[in-house]
Amino acid sequence: MIEEHKTWQSINLSAIGQRLAWLQQQPDKLIFCKESGVHYVAVTKERSHIKLSLVEKVNQHTDLLQSVFDFNNPLHLVSEYTQAMMLGLVWQSQPQRIYMAGFGGGRVPLVLHHYLPDTVIECAEVDPIAIEAAKKCFGVQFDDRLTVTIQDGREYLEQQKSDTQYDIIMIDVAFGNGYFPHRLSTKEFYQICEKHLSSEGVVLANLLHRDEFYAEKITTFQSVFSQVCLCVCQESNSILIGSNSPILEKDEIVAKAKYLQDSHQFSFPLTDRALEVKVGRELAEAVPNLDKAQIFHDDSPPAGYFDCWLF
Repeated sequence: MIEEHKTWQSINLSAIGQRLAWLQQQPDKLIFCKESGVHYVAVTKERSHIKLSLVEKVNQHTDLLQSVFDFNNPLHLVSEYTQAMMLGLVWQSQPQRIYMAGFGGGRVPLVLHHYLPDTVIECAEVDPIAIEAAKKCFGVQFDDRLTVTIQDGREYLEQQKSDTQYDIIMIDVAFGNGYFPHRLSTKEFYQICEKHLSSEGVVLANLLHRDEFYAEKITTFQSVFSQVCLCVCQESNSILIGSNSPILEKDEIVAKAKYLQDSHQFSFPLTDRALEVKVGRELAEAVPNLDKAQIFHDDSPPAGYFDCWLF
């Protein structure tokens, strides 16, 4: 089985390279741009880096970065927060089924699809233009193990059969300007996640440091999951990690991450991300006013939550 996996991975990496070969010939410039709602979805090439951004129609000087990768090393996760998303494997090293709300350039799904040849990965994404960009410029190809549905991430989960369970659920739906859909950050939403989580499963959510409601979103997460960890990246993101499985101590998290790093030979430093994880008292000390933060509910968004040009 191990040899079969290695053979498949070798063929898959070659296929990714072939899909990306046309990028090698492109000058550094805008290589994809399409209108999508209140944004333009724009992909630019800068040397070997490909970047997918949302550009606001009302302010075309904006550059809300969504995804980035190096086509010379397509399995390398450039952004620290995407590396931190892979920490879900610490809790579930051989997941059978993964769900991801938010697709963007598809960097994490593509990498999971490669390193976990027996895993089914389901994604939901509201923007069909982003999916088009991912297929054209990011080497993504869908098959029976990697699928994406054009749908709201919460609606997709709500419509699954009651016995549908995932080993890893990932929530990555923040706009680069800091907006995070309210209905995907409430206690009721995370209860839906818990309902569709396997007994040893784990939920990960991407947050932005500058989010005005950063503490409230962590408190809300804590109201549903018995163990909550926070990976604070050097960039502008933090990854919330929640599970109702037996609690892992910090040294166990780091040891499991190192094992994964060594066994998969990841080119990105998963062990470094594990060292950044805050647990217990460390988490409380890392987030000011966490003990005073309110829990978010569907029917009572806080005042000012929707004070964004988008709305």
